Amino acid sequence: MSLRLTRSLAVALTATCLAVPALAGDMCATPEQAKQIQDFYAANPGTMTPIAAQRLNMPEALVASGLPAAQTASTSGEAFMDVWSNMTTWEKATFLVMKGKNVFEIESAIAPVKKSETSDYTNIEYVHPLRGHLRPDLYETISAVVLPVEGRPTVRGVMFYDEEGASVFGAFISGEGAGDPPAEELAKFDALMGLIKAQPPVCPAS
Repeated sequence: MSLRLTRSLAVALTATCLAVPALAGDMCATPEQAKQIQDFYAANPGTMTPIAAQRLNMPEALVASGLPAAQTASTSGEAFMDVWSNMTTWEKATFLVMKGKNVFEIESAIAPVKKSETSDYTNIEYVHPLRGHLRPDLYETISAVVLPVEGRPTVRGVMFYDEEGASVFGAFISGEGAGDPPAEELAKFDALMGLIKAQPPVCPAS
C-alpha cells in the first residue's frame, strides 16, 4: 500500500504500517541499538520513523533516540505547551495520525491550544481545519527528526509519543510540490529543534 503524506513526503512513506510491539523499559537506544538504527538509515535513507520502527521491531521513540545527534532532538512530554506554541508559527503542517492499519493525513495551519477548566483535555482552537481535544499529560516524550535523502526533499517533523514509545501523532513541515519548504519555514523548524534541544533531555548524551 502506498501512503500519501503530501507531495513532498509521499515517497518517504511507502510501506504498510503495522503495530509495533512495545518493549518494556527505557526509550533510549543503547549504543548497539543506535548502530542498528543508523545502519538501517544508511541503507534506507528518508524512511519515516513509524516504518523504521516496524522494520526494526522497536518502539518508534527508541528509533528517534538512536538517530545521529544532528538529526534528532527529544524531550519529555512536559514541554508540550512550549513545543505546540512554537508550531503555531508554521505556515502549515501535515499531521500524521495512525490507528491500527489506517493512516490519516491532515494538512492545516496550527491553532493555539488551551487547557480545559472542566476536564483533562487540552483543546485546539476551532479556527483551522485541524481541531480537536488532546491529552498531553499522557505524552511521555516529544522528538523532532530530520531525515535527509539524496535527490528528494528532506523529511522534517515532530512526533509525540506515549509511554510505550508509540506515536500519538506527528506533524511534518513541507513545501509545495517536490521542493523543500521556503527558507523562512525551514528557519522555523530549526528554531523548534533548538527549543527542544534546550529542554531537559530524555536520553543522556552519548
